[in-house]
Amino acid sequence: MPIYLPPLSRRQFLARTLAAGAGLALFRSRLLAATRDQDPHAWALISDPHIAADRAKMARGINMAGQLTIVVQDVLSQPRRPAAALINGDLAFNSGETADYGTFTALVEPLRGARIPLQLALGNHDHRERFWAALNNDKSIVRPLEDRQIAILPAARANWFMLDSLDKTLSTPGLIGEAQLAWLAQSLDARKDKPALVMLHHNPSLAPGKVSIIDEAALFEVLRPRRHVQAYFFGHSHRWSVTRDPSGLHLINLPTTAYPFDAAQPIGWVMAQLQPRGMRLNLRCVDTKRADHDQKIDLEWRS
Repeated sequence: MPIYLPPLSRRQFLARTLAAGAGLALFRSRLLAATRDQDPHAWALISDPHIAADRAKMARGINMAGQLTIVVQDVLSQPRRPAAALINGDLAFNSGETADYGTFTALVEPLRGARIPLQLALGNHDHRERFWAALNNDKSIVRPLEDRQIAILPAARANWFMLDSLDKTLSTPGLIGEAQLAWLAQSLDARKDKPALVMLHHNPSLAPGKVSIIDEAALFEVLRPRRHVQAYFFGHSHRWSVTRDPSGLHLINLPTTAYPFDAAQPIGWVMAQLQPRGMRLNLRCVDTKRADHDQKIDLEWRS
């Protein structure tokens, strides 16, 4: 059953912090973040954390748990709490083991302690059934489709549509599927009063002959003609880029919090600030000395 991680109550927050033996500095930082005002138009976007059960696990010279910890602390350091954090797939390191999800949920728990809900998507390194089983004590949401982790998140200035492009664990191409595409088309048509923002793990094909989503053409047949669909957010490629397709649809490739495939690419997360006629994207890098750290990009909605 689709699951999301709701905010922790103050009592739960105190109990878990004390039980975990968290240091006083960490306790104070969480408490400060929890008392900050929430910005209903701000959304923390995180992708591809690749967390292993062992927090010391390294890949490509990077400790993934350490990187995610830095990202979480940066989200908590913002002047106002975001409305939610959307985490876009490949939560687990490689094959979606149950223990991976245990470590992942522990690492993102400070966000919940700061009263920031988490909405989770799945990628090709996740395992849907093990994910659901590992998090079965957390809040389940109504499942629009029996076998998919999908959700609609309404906001004052837009509606977020989180899709599930996981086909098979450890199989690189993604698949939306006829049932999910039909659900998406129907759901978009029922919500034309606000801009629609679509998020799924897999990127559109970035080079000729390379298939990233098996039914990519069918996906774009749903997105492009519906002019209130303004942006498609994705991860998977471990890159940061902001482009537009010929229809004017914004394509936002979220950076990884783990390891880049190209050393020139940033590691970090993105704060999305919804505006009346568009969105501001703020790139937050783990390496704050990078030239693109704190980069801000303004997007205007297509008409």
